[in-house]
Amino acid sequence: MLGLPKRFVLLDQECTTWDGAAARAWSGPGEHREVVQLGATLTEVGEFPELFPFVTLVKPEINPILSGYFVNLTHITQKKVNRNGLDFPTFLKMFAGWCCDFEIYSFDSRVDGSRMFDRDVLMENCELLGIKFPFEKERFHNINEIFAQHGYVIKQSGASPEAFGIKIPARPHNALNDVRGLLISLKALSERVKC
Repeated sequence: MLGLPKRFVLLDQECTTWDGAAARAWSGPGEHREVVQLGATLTEVGEFPELFPFVTLVKPEINPILSGYFVNLTHITQKKVNRNGLDFPTFLKMFAGWCCDFEIYSFDSRVDGSRMFDRDVLMENCELLGIKFPFEKERFHNINEIFAQHGYVIKQSGASPEAFGIKIPARPHNALNDVRGLLISLKALSERVKC
């Protein structure tokens, strides 16, 4: 029906950013997309339940001080990251183990195959720190391609329920909230495709 595996991992992340960084493609001096928060869940086709959630904070190493822009956007504070964040190698090992052998889906607004934002950020973090990327690149898929194939234009993961006339249940730019928004949207799409 939707062309998804029966069970898969759905993820979203928040990375370091500054005012205008996205428009500049993070090309400003010292701008690196370092993972600060990753949220994911194992889910399955049908009801798209949140079977086994994963969420963690990660301490950026190159730019350890979060920008005011990032804090205002995500509501993730420096204090929270300092107190609860993992270093990137520890996080990556934990997350790779948690994913097992499941296919991994994340959101990218481009549906032309030119990038995979969340996968690319993880890979960049590995390159920045000289760590081997623990996943086969082909395990990552753009969940937005599924929506696009059925005529839905979605620009932001956390706001995806709006495309189906559903109120956003929680504030976007929180990785697990954005995953939950995508789950709601997948369920709505699945119900419409059945009709």
